[in-house]
Amino acid sequence: MITTLGFVMMLGIIALILLKRLTPVVAFALVPVVICMLAGYTPAKTGEFIKSGLTSVAPTATLFIFAILYFGIMRERGMFDPLVNLLIRSTRGKPMRVTVVTVLVAAIAHLDGVGAATFLLTIPALLPLYQRLKISPTALLCLVGLSAGIVNMVPWGGPTARAAATAGVDASALWLPLVPVQILGIGLMLALAVYFGRKAERNLAAENLQHSDMSAYLLPPRATALPTGHWRYWANVILTLIILVILFTGAFPLYAAFMVGLAIALLLNYPGVEEQSQHIAVHAKDALQMALVMLAAGILLGVLKGTGMSNGMATALIDILPNGSASVLHLIVGAFGVPLGMLFSPDAYYFALMPIVRDISLSAGVPVEAVARAMLIGENTGFSISPVVPSVYLAIGLAGVELREHIKFTFFWAWGIGIILLAFASLTGAIGG
Repeated sequence: MITTLGFVMMLGIIALILLKRLTPVVAFALVPVVICMLAGYTPAKTGEFIKSGLTSVAPTATLFIFAILYFGIMRERGMFDPLVNLLIRSTRGKPMRVTVVTVLVAAIAHLDGVGAATFLLTIPALLPLYQRLKISPTALLCLVGLSAGIVNMVPWGGPTARAAATAGVDASALWLPLVPVQILGIGLMLALAVYFGRKAERNLAAENLQHSDMSAYLLPPRATALPTGHWRYWANVILTLIILVILFTGAFPLYAAFMVGLAIALLLNYPGVEEQSQHIAVHAKDALQMALVMLAAGILLGVLKGTGMSNGMATALIDILPNGSASVLHLIVGAFGVPLGMLFSPDAYYFALMPIVRDISLSAGVPVEAVARAMLIGENTGFSISPVVPSVYLAIGLAGVELREHIKFTFFWAWGIGIILLAFASLTGAIGG
């Protein structure tokens, strides 16, 4: 009975989200409670399940809120702008330099883990370069999207935060073994950029367009940005470096580091109380939207675990799997992460599909961290071609490219790179061998 209800609940949630009948917040908060009541659990017992689930996701939700607010303030103060403009100047109108710089700019811009902000920063700035040098805008979308996807594995990024919440592990501990994977991924993207750039240079061989004036394509000054000579600018840089050191050393809980970092950043940049409130409000939508989904997913996770649905569904699925396949299920799902990510929204992928894969794999002795990392690699790599990711429509709109053209151009590059990264992660032991 409980196993059947579990399957009904999970499939129902996935269907309701994919068909856009309910928002993730409503689906995750309401459906599990209804199913719990149908299973005969009292409101008090259901409340215990909910409390347990919320406790498990609270640190990750806190990390996401404060990291997004922190990086939002750093972005509006222009901390990354000088580096981005330096990269643009370095192109000197050569297509291969432009494509390589695209990867570097997208990787830097996506350090805040917000896809929409990355697309807004990179595509309008770089599209004129691509148009003047007659490089297809689909190549721009491919390089920006895949580079952002590889960087998106950072612990304050949405997918890693979701995976950490579902796995019940610390987001930074989940991420650190993926750093070599990200380094290889950026290396592969640079190689792809060189390929695209050389192809464009051959097309321009008869046209002397490689030495155009790049000054027109620099990022325009932000009204809220600080000049690099201002002491506050360098204070922001030092503060960010300190947080990154804490991230790598684990000397302080990461969510706490961003909480304190945000408080310091607000005092440094906006001493007035009214200013602080205004600038928090500017970035609150991005921060709270994901946190609400994550907290609502805590209800789902608590019900799955507390009622025993996860174990029941895992056992039922194991019974129909060929002998020995449970130990490699996470690798199979990871290998199909790119196409699965096009079918499942990130919320459904991590909060509905992952718990089942997690429990089956755990029963075969696979560490939960390995499951989470395997599922992260493919889904992240291909997030920019997923029709169920809202920021994708922003990207294709900015570039003036149809979704069909974008998917046709980028899909196999994304899937191929995702499989290579998964194989590398297996060799390094990040996801098992």
